[in-house]
Amino acid sequence: MLTRIYDKIAKLPSWTGAVAVIAAAIVANIPFMLRFDVIWESMIAEYVNAGFNVENMLSNLPDGYKYVVALLSSLITWGIVELIAYIVLTGVLRGPAPVRNRQYYYNAVRFTYAVYKLIVGLYSLTAVYAPAAYEYAYSWLDFILITTLFTFCYFGIKEKCVNDNFVFNVYSRLYIIWFVYMGIVSVLDFMFVMIDGAMYAVSAKVSSGVLTGLVGAAALILYFTAYRRLKKEQDDNRRNFTPQPPPRPGPGGRSDDEIFRGYGL
Repeated sequence: MLTRIYDKIAKLPSWTGAVAVIAAAIVANIPFMLRFDVIWESMIAEYVNAGFNVENMLSNLPDGYKYVVALLSSLITWGIVELIAYIVLTGVLRGPAPVRNRQYYYNAVRFTYAVYKLIVGLYSLTAVYAPAAYEYAYSWLDFILITTLFTFCYFGIKEKCVNDNFVFNVYSRLYIIWFVYMGIVSVLDFMFVMIDGAMYAVSAKVSSGVLTGLVGAAALILYFTAYRRLKKEQDDNRRNFTPQPPPRPGPGGRSDDEIFRGYGL
């Protein structure tokens, strides 16, 4: 089913993926726009408390400024997605089995990210209407969604984009990079929160601690499911792989089919 979904996405023009990312990022910025005035005033207050007189310069912003900021932020988000997709394609996935069908890959990444950003963006409305729910659970939802959706993305595109003999090698690189990164970030964040406990609310401590546990749990779950499944799949593919011999050269070192092609056959 995943492959059929991504097959349909791959048929869309490449610009639709970029539009989807930008549109989802704009939706995700709605909570920011709703809270813009409060955020801006608190930022000015921080500058004033630090001894910088910026009220005359920053307090008289045009009404539409928040929308310009939201749009620019969305364009930056799209640029970051494109950059990461390119780095993964040309860096992480380079080797004996480079990704086939690049356009298929790019469309899949863009639309997967757009779905992720749309969901977390809509959940971010809780920052306005239910701040406690946002403070406790936003980081959990963010991690679970991006991990789950891009795991589905890999399984959906591997048939068209990844050599069958390297499906595990490619996934294992992505798995290690993601969980090493998230492990370091979550553990360091939890350590800082606990060391400077007086500076952080209870919600920050609970959120950070649970996220650290979620990263470990997700690593184990995916290891015993996707990781081991792809290892077996790759081993089976290699065991059943039959190399195709090169075409036998014909007279003069040219293969028979090259000769016949010269006559239009």
